[in-house]
Amino acid sequence: MISTASATLGRVPLTSTRALWSSISRRGVTNHSSTRTLSQRPTRFACSRTELARLSHSKAQMGAMSRAPVACRATISLAPPPSLIRGKEREALSLKEGDKIHGFTVTKVEQIDEYHITAVSLVHDVTGARYLHADSEDQNNCFNVTFRTTPTDSTGVAHVLEHTALCGSEKYPIRDPFFNMLKRSLNTFMNAMTAPDFTMYPFSTRNAQDYYNLLSVYLDASFFPKLTASDFKQEGHRLEFEDPEDKSSKLTYKGVVFNEMKGAMSSMDSQFGRELSSQLYPTSTYHHNSGGDPKNILELTHSQLVEFHATHYHPSNAFIFSYGDLPLGDTLERVSTWALDRFEAIDVRHLDVKDEQRLTEPRKVSVTGSPDAVVADPSKQTAVSVAWLLNNVPSDPFEVFRLRVASDLLVSGPSAPLYQALVEEFGAPYAAGTGYGAQRREASFAVGLKGIASEDSDKVEAAILATMERLAQEGFEDDRVDAVVHQIELSSRRVSTNFGLGMAFSIMPYWLHGGDPVSPVRVGAQVERLRAEMAADPKMWQSLIQKHFVSNPHRVTVAMTPSKEYNKGLEAAEAATLEKLEGALDDERRKQIVEEALALKLAQEAPQAVESLPTLSVSDVPPEVERTVSRFTEVAGTKVQWNDQRTNGITHVNLLYDLSELPWHLVPYLPLFSSLLSELGAGDRDYRQLAQAIKGSTGGIGVGLSGATSVNDLDRFEPTLLISANCLDRNLENMLALIADLTTLGPKGVRWDKEPKHLRTLLNRRNAALGASVASQGLSYARVHAGSTLTPEGALDNLTGGLPHVNLVQGLVGAGADPAALAAVPIALEAIATHLFSPDSSKLMRCRVAGEGERFPEVEALLGAWLAPQTPSLDQGNVGKFSKAVAEATGPKAGGAGNNTFFAVPSQTNYVARSVRTVPYTHVDAAPLFILGQVLSTCFLHREIREKGGAYGGGAAASPLSGTFTMNSYRDPRTLETVDTFMAAAEWATKDGVMSQQDLEEAKLRAFKSMDSPVAPSGRGSTLFLNGLDDDIRQTFRTQVLAVEIADVARVAQHYLVANAAACHTAIVGNEEKVKVKHGAGGWEVLALVDDDGDNRPVWPTWAVGGQNIQECEMPKQTTEDARLLRPSGADDDENKMVCLANLGRRRPLRGGKRRNVQPRK
Repeated sequence: MISTASATLGRVPLTSTRALWSSISRRGVTNHSSTRTLSQRPTRFACSRTELARLSHSKAQMGAMSRAPVACRATISLAPPPSLIRGKEREALSLKEGDKIHGFTVTKVEQIDEYHITAVSLVHDVTGARYLHADSEDQNNCFNVTFRTTPTDSTGVAHVLEHTALCGSEKYPIRDPFFNMLKRSLNTFMNAMTAPDFTMYPFSTRNAQDYYNLLSVYLDASFFPKLTASDFKQEGHRLEFEDPEDKSSKLTYKGVVFNEMKGAMSSMDSQFGRELSSQLYPTSTYHHNSGGDPKNILELTHSQLVEFHATHYHPSNAFIFSYGDLPLGDTLERVSTWALDRFEAIDVRHLDVKDEQRLTEPRKVSVTGSPDAVVADPSKQTAVSVAWLLNNVPSDPFEVFRLRVASDLLVSGPSAPLYQALVEEFGAPYAAGTGYGAQRREASFAVGLKGIASEDSDKVEAAILATMERLAQEGFEDDRVDAVVHQIELSSRRVSTNFGLGMAFSIMPYWLHGGDPVSPVRVGAQVERLRAEMAADPKMWQSLIQKHFVSNPHRVTVAMTPSKEYNKGLEAAEAATLEKLEGALDDERRKQIVEEALALKLAQEAPQAVESLPTLSVSDVPPEVERTVSRFTEVAGTKVQWNDQRTNGITHVNLLYDLSELPWHLVPYLPLFSSLLSELGAGDRDYRQLAQAIKGSTGGIGVGLSGATSVNDLDRFEPTLLISANCLDRNLENMLALIADLTTLGPKGVRWDKEPKHLRTLLNRRNAALGASVASQGLSYARVHAGSTLTPEGALDNLTGGLPHVNLVQGLVGAGADPAALAAVPIALEAIATHLFSPDSSKLMRCRVAGEGERFPEVEALLGAWLAPQTPSLDQGNVGKFSKAVAEATGPKAGGAGNNTFFAVPSQTNYVARSVRTVPYTHVDAAPLFILGQVLSTCFLHREIREKGGAYGGGAAASPLSGTFTMNSYRDPRTLETVDTFMAAAEWATKDGVMSQQDLEEAKLRAFKSMDSPVAPSGRGSTLFLNGLDDDIRQTFRTQVLAVEIADVARVAQHYLVANAAACHTAIVGNEEKVKVKHGAGGWEVLALVDDDGDNRPVWPTWAVGGQNIQECEMPKQTTEDARLLRPSGADDDENKMVCLANLGRRRPLRGGKRRNVQPRK
């Protein structure tokens, strides 16, 4: 989850405190929860009861009022209507402007034909709450309540409140009803998010009963939360001793949001984006960090939190949205009765966001930040951007649309003028925040570079301004505008599984600031108006650039240069504050801190009356899988899978190529091959022309590594390369022609060696992104490393997507890299292409087409013409040989030295992962292991890692398809203590009586959410295509999950986690100051990112292939004259080797010892 603090101007992500993409239910259910029967007429309050008491009464009166009975208008059951008709057959809306319904008045009714929805705008008669409903046949119903939250400081009050509001409410006074509902629901989405100027509480589900259950919980949490002091301490911040029960131990800070934001603000990108926003908005609410700056979070008090809720979480400041096929009237009745009828209107005009005070002349600012974990060149680490404050978003939606198109034309793709002037000229990637952002009241545009020399900052600024001045005279080419408009048309046609959620997010910048909330979805009308204005005014783009950029004085230039001492300085300042606090503590205060910690622990461990929460049951889960019809044919000797789906005029094509015979020394290049295949030009087109052709005719041509572990044998792994593309039906021939260009060899194919400067630019961009990702995506790297020696699939994942790949790219373009290593890249990539695409020995295994069946004859004819010249290889699918090679390369699967690895990175928090090999998908234990993951997550790890440990998140998961079981933590202040928690979790699961039947029931509900997650029409049938997982195999697994008993869960915990503990592999990516083990002790490797000589080279261990480093592996014979790279044919074997691409064998212990060369594992 991404914090607002790390948000950049181009795209402002939300501070999401709770995110779980879950699953769907396929049918309506019966309510199994108790409901309250309260029939009194409501007593209307001008504000919530707590707020009224706080503002108008003494403490004694407040206590009396808090004990007053809750009044509701009438009993409303949580159950859906008994004769509910869903989808296309639902009862049509018959509302019109002026109609009254359940305390609301209809203000507008509008048809949005391109999305087949009816938008109904309403206002609550008493409180003025605004409501928008989007009626659709879509059964994935969405609900969202949003409040304007406009902080005046960076204490993160809105963010901490978002967390704390979900920790118990008036109707559901248990600890953490939100997380409890995650396991009592079949939701497709549950979340809560804090943005720069609003906080939202959205959910979605396909199950009608689930919808009303969640509606009840969400309304009560947002309008009537408990907001206790103990919950504030848990979620916000608190003082605690390292040993909570030992008042003589070291004093520390804990708190979920506090640690979340320490992690979110650790990267240079997040710090740069925050600084850019702060400078561009010097006087408004956007100047502050709505997620919270860690040092300012510590200033927030519980009373400030309660006051913020009273003034912001009121119906008069609420914006409520619903979407889907459930009856609007039923939702309105519940919203009124359960929440709004208990309030009167209040004046919230003081919460309106004012327009920023415009600068009269540009500003320039230079600041410092933390370095990335890996950088290409230590002398080039500066980031610089120029940002403009632009238009008022709600006042002119069409201007927003024009500027979005302009932004795409300015920066997207190699033909974009700013790309050419910046990325290509300086050889550095875009800085964080590049692009147009319209998520605030006033939009912004920023563009710049990251990874430049500090002395080049002025040159970058000058290049940006000169390019804007030129474009104000020249404008954009018509074909580029047409390509962008084509992408908009494609996007508007794609059938999404979460359209309602997307609409809920997109309408907020308009709706919250007095604009038309429906304007963002009127895409067709905006496209037509754009075409008309371009035709009427040939200088339209020039005028727009002149107005918003050239003549706009509200411009800031921000340059950030990292310092190795930046994060250390933050840690030192925090330590100094704690030391000062500790020195001032008397014995009484020390006892109080211990007592508060003990009280919080008791509250966290106390049994909860979860029966008050509504719930579904496993009996509500469909026992049968949702089946997808697939038809199979052969076209020109290639197997083709056809999936006839309603894709709204878009055809999707997937091509799967076999990698099992790929020579081992080429494996590290696979990620580069997949990312560069469509980036270097092909045939008669250079890379700019190819990018333009792809953008103008397709929705993109994606290339990626895939692979499937056998459902019967973890050591049988099918590695594959997947090429995916989609297009409007009218462009099908063009799309297949483009794919043909990319898979053709020789002069008519990809230009592997024709653009060395562009290749280096692309690798520099990749290196910068990878370097930044090590700290921000530490959990991903920890997981993949922990699983790297368990299965062939895990090994390949690590080699191609883990730290070894970061190391390889650093070795190609980093400081001190051998130029010959970079020169070898196109040779290796062409070798992969030759291996895969040779017409007389093609490695194309199978093809899949998803679209509307009436177009299939045309698709088949075009496919046949393309496939006819190709002869499939007879040695495809040699998964046994491949898996054996991987097994030899990855070493033993059981314990031993190297099972535990700590990667030290510049980060203030840690990511911990512990994995073990288990069983394949069809094994009888796969189902109970899957349930074990759910049980450990909700019944043990959430409490121990998040609530007690202060980490942002933690959990466990079994992967039946890959045959592994993993426990992990995210943005965690602890390291080895968390590893101990993982081991304690395994022991806990084996004990009698710790798991109830209700726990098992809830674990199964969570399991089915992931198993039944929504799939877009274009994706139906893809699991069969990619993994060989047919509906019958899926049904068997589903039946086994339904049959799991408590004893089964305890048994697999004992067998795979406890008895097999020595085979577990642990990886930690985190703060080197938190390292509490020595290199080589207890099976731990402690590895740093920076050499002793400070050259900032990665030094984690190499991977091995058959006992050799990559630099020692033989290259295939190539037809090349370059003797620097390859020896001529007939040379001695010892000389016929690839040059060293990266010094993958270097590493050093972090604590003590000298750097040493490490031989690869045998």
